[in-house]
Amino acid sequence: MFQKLPRTDVERVACLAYYLTHYRDTPYFKTLDISKLNTEAAQVKFSNPAVAVDNATKQHYLVPASKGNKQISALGEQFVLALPDRDQARDVMNNARPRRRGRREQSDS
Repeated sequence: MFQKLPRTDVERVACLAYYLTHYRDTPYFKTLDISKLNTEAAQVKFSNPAVAVDNATKQHYLVPASKGNKQISALGEQFVLALPDRDQARDVMNNARPRRRGRREQSDS
């Protein structure tokens, strides 16, 4: 898994989520599952795993699933597949469709 060479906690969360989904048949997971897999992979502990998972969600690597679980997003999967090619991974994130603004946000403009 770590031939992907994640540089940040958020990237590491995305890689771990990809691994859980595709190699552990665990498409839905909690922060604790990410943390345990990180320890099993003998990686440096997260200073705050909940914050790392929340940030990965905010950056669209993960999306909420049922019952408080998370799952890797299609964008997150593309990002992990592009690694370790940093340029290609950056292009994946830059070319992601911009989120549509809701009616409330449009009327505020």
